Amino acid sequence: MNIILKLDPRTKIALTITISTLLISSGSSQSVLRVCLTLFSLTLLLTIHKISLFIKCVVIFLVLICLQYWVLPFTEGMIKFILLAFIGIFMNIFPGFVVGYYTLSSTKVSEFITAMEKLKLPRNIIIPISVIFRFFPTIAEEYRNINYAMKMRGIQFPNYFFKLIEYRTIPLIISVVQIGNDLSYTAMTRGIDSLFKRTNVCKLKFKLLDIMIMIIMIILWGVYFKEKLFND
Repeated sequence: MNIILKLDPRTKIALTITISTLLISSGSSQSVLRVCLTLFSLTLLLTIHKISLFIKCVVIFLVLICLQYWVLPFTEGMIKFILLAFIGIFMNIFPGFVVGYYTLSSTKVSEFITAMEKLKLPRNIIIPISVIFRFFPTIAEEYRNINYAMKMRGIQFPNYFFKLIEYRTIPLIISVVQIGNDLSYTAMTRGIDSLFKRTNVCKLKFKLLDIMIMIIMIILWGVYFKEKLFND
C-alpha cells in the first residue's frame, strides 16, 4: 500500500504549489475547492501514518467550519471582522501547510535532489533548497530535546515563565546557527556542488497515480485561469 500511494517528489512539489496558490487566490469556486483540497490534504497524512496529526487537523477544520457557519453570523463589529479575517486566512493557508508538511515528512533528501536534477534546475537552486529541506525537521527535533531537558530540570511554564523563555530561546538560536553550518558541510561532503554529473541510487519515475494527480492539477489550473481571465 505504501508503494502504491507513494508519490514522486515532483508531484508533491506541484501539489504544494497548486493547493497553496489556488486557495490563497479568490474565485467563484473557491469554497468548493477549499473543502475538496482540504480533505485531500488531510488524506495525505494517512498515507504516511500520521494518525494523531490527522485527527488534530480534522478537529481544527471542524471547529473553523462551526465558527464560520454558527458563530460568525451572530457577531458584529470588530469581533466579526477579527473572526472573519482569522477564519478566512487560516482556512486558506491551512491545506498548504498540511501538504508542505507531507512533502517534507515523506521525501528523502536524496529523492528530492534526484527530482530537482531531473527537472534540470541549476545547482544554485538545488543546494540551498536541499539544505532547507533538512533544516526545519532538525530544528523541530532540537526544540523537543531542549524541552525535555527543561522538564528534567523542573523548569516549566507556570513557575518559571521568564527562565523558560531564556533557557529555550537562547539554546535554540545557537542550535539554529550550528545546524545550518553542519547541514551545509554535509551537503558539500556529499558532492552536491560537484561540476560532474552525480549518480544516485534513487530511481524516480511517474506512476499512474502521479499522472492522474497531474491531470487533475492541470484541470484545476485551467479553471483558475478561466475565472481570472473572464470573471475579472
